[in-house]
Order: sequence, then C-alpha cells, then structure tokens
Amino acid sequence: MTRTKKNILVFSDWFLPGFKAGGPIRSLANLVNVLQHQFYIVTSNKDHHTETPYPGIAYNSWVKFADNVQVMYLEDSRITADVFREIMLGQDFDKIYFNSLFSPRFTLSPLRTAKKLGLVSKCILAPRGMLKAGALSVKPLKKKAFLTMAKFTGLYRGITWHATSEDEKESILKHFPNAGEILMAPNLSDVPKEKTVKPAKNSGELKLICIARISPEKGILEAIQSLKAMKVNGEVSCDFFGIQQNAGYLETCRTLAESINNIRIHFRGEIVPSDIPDKLKQYHFLFMPTLGENFGHAIAEALNHATPVIISNLTPWRGLEEKRAGWDIPLQPESFAHILEKCLAMPNNEYQILCEGAYLHGRSVALDMSSIEASYQVFEP
Repeated sequence: MTRTKKNILVFSDWFLPGFKAGGPIRSLANLVNVLQHQFYIVTSNKDHHTETPYPGIAYNSWVKFADNVQVMYLEDSRITADVFREIMLGQDFDKIYFNSLFSPRFTLSPLRTAKKLGLVSKCILAPRGMLKAGALSVKPLKKKAFLTMAKFTGLYRGITWHATSEDEKESILKHFPNAGEILMAPNLSDVPKEKTVKPAKNSGELKLICIARISPEKGILEAIQSLKAMKVNGEVSCDFFGIQQNAGYLETCRTLAESINNIRIHFRGEIVPSDIPDKLKQYHFLFMPTLGENFGHAIAEALNHATPVIISNLTPWRGLEEKRAGWDIPLQPESFAHILEKCLAMPNNEYQILCEGAYLHGRSVALDMSSIEASYQVFEP
C-alpha cells in the first residue's frame, strides 16, 4: 500500500538510549520503528531519575537516530516555550504527538505553545496508561488536582487522543467527557530475530523473574504475598529486576521477603533492555501481579522469547490459559499461589507446551497487521 510520508513532531520526556522510564519509551520506540513516517523527537538529554547526561550525543540540535528518526536531546536550560516555538516554526509538521499526559515540560508547555501558534488541530496526545486506576493511585491528590484544573481550563480541548485499548478510551471519556476525537491503536511490540529455545524444567523446580519498577502499581508486594501463600514442595526462587526508585516501598518488600524461609527472593536492581532476552532464558516464568498495565512491554517481550507468564487480569493480555501461554489471574494471593504450586510441580513436557504457546501468541500480536494499520490511521487527517 502506497502511503504519503508524513513529518511527525514528537515530544517525550525520555527516549532511547534511555530506558529507566520503561513502557512509554518502548511504546514510542516501537511506534517509530514500525511506521514509515519521518519522526522528529524532542526529548531530555538525561534518563529518568538520572542527573548525568547521555555520553557521546550532541545536544540541542537534530541528531540522526535512524533513517526515519531525528532526535533533539535538550539540556534543561533549553526546555522552554521559546525553544518549542522555534522548533514548531522550523518546518511544516503534519502532526504533533505528545507521549505523556502529565508531563509539565514535554506535554503541557509545548501543547500550550502549539495552541498559541494555532496548531491545536495537529495535536495528538497518548495518555500511556496514566488515566488507569492503578496509575492514579500513586500521588492521587496531586493528579486529581491536575485533572480538575485541566478540565476547568480546557487544556486538552481541540486535540486528538490516541488510546491504545478500549479500557483506555473509557478512561479518557470518564475524566474528559467532552473529549474530541479518540483514535484507537494498540501498542506495538518487537519481533525477535531468532526463536528462543528454553532449557528443560524439572518437576519440583520453579524459577520466576519479575521485570518491573519496584513501585506499588507494579504489584511487587502482591507478588511476595503470593509467594508466602504458596505450599512449597521443591525449590523456588524469584528474582526482581527493576529500578529501585521508591526506597520506602522497597524496604517494605524486603522485610516481607525476609520472612519467607523456603523461597529464595532477590532484588537484582535495574536491567538494561538489551540484556533481557538472555536473562529470560534462565527463568521458567515471568511473574508480575501488576495493578494495571496500558500494554505491558515486559509481558510482550517474555512471550516473544517463549517465556510463559503469570500475571494479573488487569492488563490487555487476557485469555492466556486458553492460548497455553500462561495465566491472567485475579489479584488475590491465594489465586496466584495455586497457579505457582501448579507450575512448581509441572514436568518438562507440559512446560515446553506452554513455551511454544507463549511464543506463538507473542508473535501473533507483534505481527498483527491490523494493529500496524491502526497506528498509521492515528496520523491520518
């Protein structure tokens, strides 16, 4: 199909080589990797919760990131309305895309600038799951005040919304009943170049991995509570990989983990995305009782690398047991404990069936042409 190549200006707090912000970076990276438009991404020159700028990158000017991607990594002093105005007037952009709902620096400020320039009809905003109940439960008073202000001032009036699921569309309408056009296009995921071969699993052995920020909305405490509720008849280990940015919450999780004597639990710290595929080969299941995911890139990556998943039913990844790809379970420790006990006792022949099912399901989602077409439609007139 022949398409008109469009110039898309993107504002995002973080972009590659950053990774500490997790899903929003991956969502944007996959979008610009798949779509054959010309993207111009304006972002910070530092990763999430990091004061050290990226090394070896020119700042405050366009840098070629890929054939269809130019990136401007701004120093803090250049993240201003005047700079945004200069960028927007620098060339004719077909669309202006915002990769966040709450960001003061890379959504609110450039959106106001676009409105002053009469460009609001070109503006598209992706909430990236920030209107989900789990996300709003973190710093709830601050977020509630912001949403009230946004509605009162008409901050988002006249823009187009990019929802990645029906649930997100409903969340947008719940908080902004007078929202204009809402376009639906699921998040896109990577497709591994090679099929992962998982090692054999013995009955009575269970190695779990969780890849998520050590943060309340990711269900880390719920994961440990589920492990504590298990009847252990064998060897069980669970390693948590993720940025440890919430010291108080981490300490609560550690204290509970230390009260469990018959399961080895470790907090391994952050993991570089390029290391995840090799790391997944060392574990039997991805274990993530998250309180909600807009997409769940860690889940998608696990499935694509033939790693079945044990997750909550608060993500778009549903019906996993029927697909022989894992389980999506109500967020109750006893429910998870039952499945974990089943997985512990599982012999290799049953496990390998799940590995194949995980791989096939992940691949079918990643190669779904309807999702790619829907993403193209987000940027159509």
